[in-house]
Amino acid sequence: MGSLSLKTETAKQRFKQVLKALDRIAAKDQLAFLTTQRVSKESGISDGVLFRHFASKDAMLEAWIAQRGEQLRLLLEAMPGGRGGLLYVVRQLLQQEALLSFLCCQPMETPYLRDQLETCRSQCYRVILLRIELLSSAPRGIAPEVLADHLIQQIYRAWLPGNIDRDRQKELLMNQLPWETNEVTKEIIPDRDVLQRLALNDSGFVFDPVNGRSFSANDVGLYVLRFLQQSDDLKALMLSVSRDFDVSMQDAQRDLTEFFGQLRKCLA
Repeated sequence: MGSLSLKTETAKQRFKQVLKALDRIAAKDQLAFLTTQRVSKESGISDGVLFRHFASKDAMLEAWIAQRGEQLRLLLEAMPGGRGGLLYVVRQLLQQEALLSFLCCQPMETPYLRDQLETCRSQCYRVILLRIELLSSAPRGIAPEVLADHLIQQIYRAWLPGNIDRDRQKELLMNQLPWETNEVTKEIIPDRDVLQRLALNDSGFVFDPVNGRSFSANDVGLYVLRFLQQSDDLKALMLSVSRDFDVSMQDAQRDLTEFFGQLRKCLA
């Protein structure tokens, strides 16, 4: 009996070592073309011993997907309601490197394993989307799918190895959802009737027919002006700029504030 118990405990320990090794490899986004030699090196377990516990490399990966997928499922099930619930899940993901890598790393090359991983991720996305659809504080005029995509994108950036800005992005996500920010003050934005009378063309030429002034705007400037001719929803504008020009919400707010200051001078 004692010998059997020892073997069971040893097997459990080997299992944990392999899962943690796969976590470390996934955190470096190097899981896609995994080798048993890499698992052996990361886990400190020889190839021969590995194959006593796992029939193949794919068996190791399948166990990893099953274990981390169940952890993710339990986390989502425990999500409280409302905005606080979404923040809770985001914070938990950012604090649990293994789950964060499970959600973000490049999928493995074996088709059935890749499908299993993507199924777990799709289930996570659907839960997040449902919670966003129920939010009363979501920005007006923005589809829940856009907000869900934006949230997943920002979580990915906060994880991405090599992203020099990921610590700052992680800090921001710990405190607010990506579309939440201090609203750009309306005092620095020209009146909407002024914006609507501007003549714009694709080359960047902007003309005010009332005061006769003209100036040039870059692609982002034209994008902002055209948006504001249709809507004065500033949070929606910041989200759109962040999404379409691949910048953080904080950077979008800063750039828009600067742009509006220059715009007022041009239209004064």
